Amino acid sequence: MCLPSPHHTILLLLCAFLLAGCGQSERTLAIATGGPAGLYYPFGGAMASLWSEVLPGVNAKAEVTGGSVTNVIQVARQESDLGIAMADVVSSAYAGTGRFPEPLPLRVLFTAYPNVVHMLSLRDSGIKTIDDLAGKRVALGAQGSGTSVAALNIITGLGLSLDDIAPRYLSFGETTTGLKDGTLDAGFVVGGLGIAAVTELSVTRDIEIIALSDAEIARLTQRFPAYSGYEIPGETYAGVSESRQTLGIWSAVVVHETMPEALAYALTCTVYRDHPRLLAVSPVVKDMPPANIHQLPAVPLHPGTERYLQNPQAACTSPVAVTAQ
Repeated sequence: MCLPSPHHTILLLLCAFLLAGCGQSERTLAIATGGPAGLYYPFGGAMASLWSEVLPGVNAKAEVTGGSVTNVIQVARQESDLGIAMADVVSSAYAGTGRFPEPLPLRVLFTAYPNVVHMLSLRDSGIKTIDDLAGKRVALGAQGSGTSVAALNIITGLGLSLDDIAPRYLSFGETTTGLKDGTLDAGFVVGGLGIAAVTELSVTRDIEIIALSDAEIARLTQRFPAYSGYEIPGETYAGVSESRQTLGIWSAVVVHETMPEALAYALTCTVYRDHPRLLAVSPVVKDMPPANIHQLPAVPLHPGTERYLQNPQAACTSPVAVTAQ
């Protein structure tokens, strides 16, 4: 039998040492967010910065994506570690309904904040109601986004169909540009109150935010339980002095069901412990106290989150949390 030479033995020991070191290397976490004109991307970036700074061995990064539908699929395929998505998309993905032919292995890490449905037109367009969208060029959000899901649900839920409009699948930036230059008649933007895309449009054009009636909200929330009525206060956007009644849809941060419990615990604990730091990035984070964590009852919380809720005063980090793969 051939025995390894001393040189071979040294090489084997060196390889073993390097492999052992790899087990303690940084864990890179990819967060699927949305387009840069929305709130998911800066919100995801704020979380990535926080986790990378305070959790030893964690290096998190926010990824630009098409939005909610894309995000839950990427998390289910373990192409992304975390994803931000709207409640209706998460519920449908978990149940395997709608555009999801089979249930996806998702868990909610925590609930984020309510998205507000902005149904936009220019004031001189004459578009004041959903019925007025018939025959119009309407931006429904980017392909694969939660905005496109909500827009389709609202339009079809109130009696129109895609055949009744000229649909366009565009990002928020493309939507506001289209409204400015007249290539669009209306568009949907779904995001936190005060979202930059709508704010910037309102200071350059006289906008109209299409309001929903009480009856329309009741009809939609009965059909789509993930939605609720939401009022956009007057003066939120330039030139819109009176409040507008619309829909609110909670967002959630989701992970694969197999994410290690200790890692999920550390991520959740850190977000709530350092909540003021996230609030400094975006005011929508004010709606993220632990009391709102159960806003998506149709999808289970991750066991790591459940562990945090049992003892929210415990320390956030542990060696296992950052080395478990």
